[in-house]
Amino acid sequence: MRTGKWPDRTMFVLELRASSDQGSILESGRFQKEVVGIEASVKDERRFPEKWAYFGFEGGSKEAAPFPKSAGCLSCHQQHAAVDNTFVQFYPTLLEVATRMRTITR
Repeated sequence: MRTGKWPDRTMFVLELRASSDQGSILESGRFQKEVVGIEASVKDERRFPEKWAYFGFEGGSKEAAPFPKSAGCLSCHQQHAAVDNTFVQFYPTLLEVATRMRTITR
């Protein structure tokens, strides 16, 4: 993020996990359990007219088609993400960079 925006061909991978409040030594709170899915967001200005596409990998699949625009991923990111379709506002280290570079849009 030298410029305050993600370079073309950036990819983020999100590991989705179940959670539980039972079975831990903790008396309150939640903890992570098994992986229930993998999602990815990819910035590729040549492949995607909106620059970003979002993918869901189910059942251990190594291939996935982009979610359709009707899935809401793109519109939510466009409406609420602080920088370049990403939610840097929830990550203090990234927010500091975006603030310094003045790239926050929301």
